[in-house]
Amino acid sequence: MDQPALPAIKDFKLTGIILCVIGVISLLVPLITGIAVVYIIGAFLLLGGIFYVLQAMQMGDIAGKTFHVILGALIMFGGLALLFHPFYGLSLLTLMMAMFFVFEGVWKILMSLSIRPANGWGRILFSGLISLLLGGLIWGEWPVSGMWAVGTLVGVDFLLTGFFLISLANQATGGDSEPSDTIDV
Repeated sequence: MDQPALPAIKDFKLTGIILCVIGVISLLVPLITGIAVVYIIGAFLLLGGIFYVLQAMQMGDIAGKTFHVILGALIMFGGLALLFHPFYGLSLLTLMMAMFFVFEGVWKILMSLSIRPANGWGRILFSGLISLLLGGLIWGEWPVSGMWAVGTLVGVDFLLTGFFLISLANQATGGDSEPSDTIDV
């Protein structure tokens, strides 16, 4: 059976190294990374709100225009609030992240128990317990956990993605300096 080939990997190693460096920096200064994430989210919300208001100009009926203008204004307000008050935004983002981990943990635990005789149910249970523990840790220290939680998780994600890309590039090249054009997965 033929395995699918990934696209050219000439830049995988360089991208992986860059992501690892960004990941380490994010882990060293998680507060700055968290604030940067809040600014990015705020900018996207502001831009999205502007697009909603511009889309309102193309609506035919008054109700559609009104709805789009109100929704666009609310989205822009949310984006501006994040941009002007990044610490409050970071605190809110941290709380949302904690709730996500708690709900995900409970869901994984319940799912693992419902498939209990199946192979791998214990790994799902373990993953659920870790998610629940992480969510509880972040929530229990909230709002102080906003100083480290978002930036730390972003840093870990960048670091792991960088290691994955470096590993993928090394697998494709056999560790040589001459990269091949495809990777067999």
